[in-house]
Amino acid sequence: AVVSTQSTGKEGDPIKAISVILSLNSPVIDNLTKKLFQTSLDAEDFSRDAVDCFIEASYSGEIEAVTLENFRDVSKMSHVFNVSWLGDRCVGYFDDFLKKLDTESSHTDLVFAVDEAVYQLSTIKKRVLLDLVVQKFSQLSVENLDKFFKEYLRDFGASTRCMIDCCVAIAQSNIHIILKILMGHLEKKELKVLDVGSRALLKKADMNVCFLKKPELRKRFSTALNQITPVDQNDVRLILSWLKHAKKKKKKSRRKRKKARAR
Repeated sequence: AVVSTQSTGKEGDPIKAISVILSLNSPVIDNLTKKLFQTSLDAEDFSRDAVDCFIEASYSGEIEAVTLENFRDVSKMSHVFNVSWLGDRCVGYFDDFLKKLDTESSHTDLVFAVDEAVYQLSTIKKRVLLDLVVQKFSQLSVENLDKFFKEYLRDFGASTRCMIDCCVAIAQSNIHIILKILMGHLEKKELKVLDVGSRALLKKADMNVCFLKKPELRKRFSTALNQITPVDQNDVRLILSWLKHAKKKKKKSRRKRKKARAR
């Protein structure tokens, strides 16, 4: 039997592949061809290059045709058609890519790594790539992290919740870097309401970690938050809880100073 796989890549012609081979690799395709008697697979969500790579991998058991350009689609196909070994190989390809990154790597390469982690987390809810990126970026200096995040989050207002969640995970104890970007965003835009990215950061970030390293940011951030007009009860609770938390921390600091003087 032959399966005709239609892709909307540059070349729209159907791609033919032997269904038995595809079925051996994919339980999903096996079910479609043997139980539902389908003779074609809908692959319009994937590039032609990725479909070619997927079929070649099914035949050879190798992923030599995977590139940075088709990685996302090939990885997604491995998930959609439940080809576990191909998904594992894609993770291995990504890991090898990360191992080659260093302080001389281009911003484009760093963005590729983070974007793929964000995409995987947002689409299939897996943290495999993100965990690898977190491990790799932990080797970067604070200066290099600062440089990367300033460029990556330059349009903070367009940031998605998943982007912010990933950036918080990557920044780890250097969350103050992202907080400073948020403050610049709030002050520059003179926002009156929280946007998606700002709200996501307030929910996800551990401000205690930030202010342990940069206590001088507390007052500036409080000022920026005070100009925000909450649009719903969730925002009210979010902003008030942080402001109350900040006030308590200040009181604790004053008590500590008084005790120190008393001694």
